Amino acid sequence: MSSSSPTDHDHDSPMDTYSLPSPSTMYFDHLVHGNEQQQLVMMELQQMFCLDKSTLLHILDSFSKEIKAGLLDDRSSDLNMIPTFVTGRPTGSEKGTYLALEIAGLDIYACQVKLKGDQGKLAINQFQYKIPQDLTSGDDFTVLVDYIVECISDFLARVGTQDQTMYSMAVSFGFAIKQTGLNSGMLLSLGYGFSYPNGVGIDIVQFMHERVRLKGLPIEIVAIANDSVCTLLAHAYQHPSTRLGIVHSLGTNCAYYDVTRNVTKLRMHTTASADSEMIINTEWGNFGSSRRTLPCTWFDRKLDRESINPQFHVFEKMTAGIFLGEIVRNILTYLVDRELIFQGESSPVLNTPYGFDTSYMYVCEVDQSPELNDTRIILEDMMNLSKTSLADREIVKKVCELIGTRAALLVGTAIAAVVQHMTMSTMVWGSNGDNHGHDDAGDSGGCAISISGSIYEDYPSFHPRVCSTLKELIPEKVASKLSVGIVKHSRIVGAAIVAMMAEKIASKST
Repeated sequence: MSSSSPTDHDHDSPMDTYSLPSPSTMYFDHLVHGNEQQQLVMMELQQMFCLDKSTLLHILDSFSKEIKAGLLDDRSSDLNMIPTFVTGRPTGSEKGTYLALEIAGLDIYACQVKLKGDQGKLAINQFQYKIPQDLTSGDDFTVLVDYIVECISDFLARVGTQDQTMYSMAVSFGFAIKQTGLNSGMLLSLGYGFSYPNGVGIDIVQFMHERVRLKGLPIEIVAIANDSVCTLLAHAYQHPSTRLGIVHSLGTNCAYYDVTRNVTKLRMHTTASADSEMIINTEWGNFGSSRRTLPCTWFDRKLDRESINPQFHVFEKMTAGIFLGEIVRNILTYLVDRELIFQGESSPVLNTPYGFDTSYMYVCEVDQSPELNDTRIILEDMMNLSKTSLADREIVKKVCELIGTRAALLVGTAIAAVVQHMTMSTMVWGSNGDNHGHDDAGDSGGCAISISGSIYEDYPSFHPRVCSTLKELIPEKVASKLSVGIVKHSRIVGAAIVAMMAEKIASKST
């Protein structure tokens, strides 16, 4: 068990917020270097991966239809459209101390958040713990849960608690959970290398409560929190106009506010009024998995076939995580086999699946040196290729641009589809600042989109390309009311906001 140093800050603004820039081109110039065969193959690749506006509009239309189908039932769409049972919006004036727990792979993050009100001021105290490798599998799921509870106990001892005080906690699980209520959900699978067969099918919150009570800890788990929901609410506490939360890292997902009456499949399972708002978890990484709604290339189909989950999470495989680098690697090995780069020579690293790290794309794309020296370092030092030519390096740079641009355009199109759905659902945004009667302090009739995740934050060209796509695909009167914020601080803060929202929801129902 290990921990990091705590942090304790006032956060007036947890992120930089940008207005949408002007649209940018979706195509590329010809190679400056290279022979005729190299020019021809790059034109071939551009034709495969470049997405024109008509294609993006077709994808947008398909995504919009999937949203509606997913809200209708659990059988008709690649989008699960999971109700989170989080209703209402934070105002930034709420106060109190709340706890949050995030389980992400082998990492456990425990967080205490003190909400100070005053337009979203807050203080954070956070520790990180590691799950030992020998606890990733076994016959008794209780062993893993007891370790998690032990981490919570250690955290509470570090931050101190008040006698006679019961603290509300929200938990963001890195496991697949079918949520059945604000604080209930059935564990579908653990993933991330975990294996506990007797854990599948249990109500994870109820089970954790039992172990917490045995330990005598002064906490109540009041909500399950998805990472995209946390991203939304972490921003919304300080920017109440926030309507969408997006995670774009190893995986990708989006949560947004919808009117409860639109969620047909929820009508028999909630007492919320038809005009109330609820956060919906789209699970958009699975878009395109069962229908030909995405323009997949031969390289995409190869990656999907060879993945651990073929025909699932196709959108994610085209836009996020380690997959972008793997698409680039597949293209480079294809060009090597055709003896069009590296004099037909490869390397063990290039031949290893996922050997071309997605972060290499960032370096190659921004390389403006005359000899593309940064790209040379990636290829010769990191990929262990023999001496590369300037034409080789330019081709690699262009391939990275193609794959990175396509990913950003697809993400921008998916956001545009969600925004369009919200607009058509009368959710957004009267020019008079009408917020349909909601207590939404600071809302000026606009809509903020909060985004977190290493791919989105670290890939320099990703954000402007997404914003350009948004502006290209949605009406100006809607685009002018949008702003996009990149979340700089931990999403776990959002889980504490979920705990606060759960407390508000419970108080309204009593």
